[in-house]
Amino acid sequence: MVYEKSTRGLNEFANNQRTLSVRERQVLLLVNGVRNLDDLNKFFKQDQLLDTIKKLESEGYIQRPQEQKTILAATHTPPVTITLLETTDQAAPICPTKLASVKSILIEATDDYLGMMGRSIKTKIENCENETSLRQCISSWHMAMRESKLGRESASFLMEQIHQTLEGNIIDATSSAQPQH
Repeated sequence: MVYEKSTRGLNEFANNQRTLSVRERQVLLLVNGVRNLDDLNKFFKQDQLLDTIKKLESEGYIQRPQEQKTILAATHTPPVTITLLETTDQAAPICPTKLASVKSILIEATDDYLGMMGRSIKTKIENCENETSLRQCISSWHMAMRESKLGRESASFLMEQIHQTLEGNIIDATSSAQPQH
């Protein structure tokens, strides 16, 4: 069985307010429309995974893409389900200035707040070259920041700064990467 994030599931990572537990967010993060339950089982105990999947599905954080396509085909309506990866592949390439600005925010915060634990994330950030890989890096980085003692307080501020940069409201975000107290 394969699941993908619904709009509500995507918003769980985009908004500052968290509604799920750490384990539920971890499962939600790994649900990508490609991994099946056997793949997810490698990361979690099966009974806990199934309970978490049932909860995420019943509360509208994830959905089954095949069921939607079957329902749409039965009503003779053209399929309109678009996954996150499909939308980013069809979108125009990310501006190199925005990419560099966001990478700078991520790398600086990783150095400041995650230290040795953030080395693998930092390497992935340095190597990302397109919007899809950048968004994957942002997700991993954000989860690590929320889990760290030092980064937890700054994660929301920095995510807002990243969103503002990606939307084009901030071009040079590197000069104000630290929250002002």
